[in-house]
Amino acid sequence: MNFVRYLLERPHDPKKLFILGDHGTLTYGEFVHKVEDVTSILGKRFGSGKKILLMADNTPFFIISYLSIIYSGNTAVLVETKISKTDLTRINETSSLSGALVQDKYCPHFEGSPFDIMNESILKESGNNVLPRPDTQDNDVAVIIFTSGSTGTKKGVMLTHKNLIANTGSIIEYLGLDETDRMCVILPFFYCYGASLLHTHLRVGGSIVLNQKPFLSSVITDIDTYQCTGLAGVPSTFQILINKTLFLQQKFPSLRYFTQAGGQLPNRYIKILVEHFPHKKLYIMYGATEATARLSYLPPELVTAKMGSIGKGIPGVTLAVVNHEMQAVKPSETGEIVAKGDNIMKGYYNDPEATEAMVKNGWLYTGDLATVDYEGFIYVVGRSKNIIKSGGYRISPNEIENEILSLEKFRGCVVFGIPDEIMGEAVVAVIQAPDTMDQQDLHKEIISYCNKKLPSYKVPKKIFFIDEFPLNSSNKLDLAALKEIVFSRDR
Repeated sequence: MNFVRYLLERPHDPKKLFILGDHGTLTYGEFVHKVEDVTSILGKRFGSGKKILLMADNTPFFIISYLSIIYSGNTAVLVETKISKTDLTRINETSSLSGALVQDKYCPHFEGSPFDIMNESILKESGNNVLPRPDTQDNDVAVIIFTSGSTGTKKGVMLTHKNLIANTGSIIEYLGLDETDRMCVILPFFYCYGASLLHTHLRVGGSIVLNQKPFLSSVITDIDTYQCTGLAGVPSTFQILINKTLFLQQKFPSLRYFTQAGGQLPNRYIKILVEHFPHKKLYIMYGATEATARLSYLPPELVTAKMGSIGKGIPGVTLAVVNHEMQAVKPSETGEIVAKGDNIMKGYYNDPEATEAMVKNGWLYTGDLATVDYEGFIYVVGRSKNIIKSGGYRISPNEIENEILSLEKFRGCVVFGIPDEIMGEAVVAVIQAPDTMDQQDLHKEIISYCNKKLPSYKVPKKIFFIDEFPLNSSNKLDLAALKEIVFSRDR
């Protein structure tokens, strides 16, 4: 089945609002009519089986264009709005694009492009309601989403109609979504986590509120104004809301749940959310672009008892932690997280070698190292590329970060290794600290505390202080940029 046919399969009240927020409102009737118009236009202009790039903010233009590309039997190639000129040129030259749908303000990026560029004016055109009927197969590529590049070069992840349908259904099932749900969307749709919010709420006949305001504090107002039932965020979302806004002083009577993914939220912040919002459900989740979006979740009722765990596989996904012989590790042993299910990507676009390294015998090798407890709950200790190897020890940055953040005066902490002639790698901690405190005193306090709580080889050898961590386009930590900052200071 075509993925968009799946999303629109259930009857929706045409008078119900589907899109609300900064860009006005659209009812389901208005929205579906416009999707059918643009789908018809794209079908006439491109046929099917083509790749069409999409660059836009979270707007009705993005949503309508994205779904219309897929509905017409073509592949949506999603690119971030803050993409570098080099990366955009590389995508344009290597993706065999037939056209692009581009928000007006981003059109200058495509001057001189050899393919057909369409802007927001397409929403004013009529498609005469003649919908193309492409022979869509389950394994056809519906969308190419680029990884965040946090561990290297961005790769184009090919997701099929089958992948998207499987993951959407699983997420709806474990979150218990229905037509009464309304999500406050602050995550970009070109990011798989953001796209999943659109997919799930459209499928169940819910609604979405688009928040494009520059300050995250506006979320507080939007949740109450639009009576949102859900808020989804990456770690930085909740850290900023907690540290820099009046978030914890709110009641949010309409809000039913929070979801958190896109990296590990320190235990300290999980405890704060649970304590301040005891009647809201908090879903701690884990996933990857290569898995369409989601791989695991921790049920809200276990968040405190299984603090720091990513839970177990979502419905339809087999998740395991294995050693080099592909055998399940025992409790306290460390292995790599692997996954199997209908949500696992078709592969990386134009990169068969990287695909073969990532997907073997149907299993996705995530590159994340983890342990399990006696009940099978999984605990991530870090990415294999980020594990610090110092003096023969393998050190998890997550453990050190959580210890330092238990000193409640610090807003954030990132730990990683830097080259060391004697130890191989030295442990470095970069910390967000109050400007009012003396950094020398803080340095002494941190070292003293770590010496009491950690073995000597895990105590940071160097500590740096920073006002704000650099974030990528998905609002996740940009570790490469942070390391550059540290290296420049350490020279």
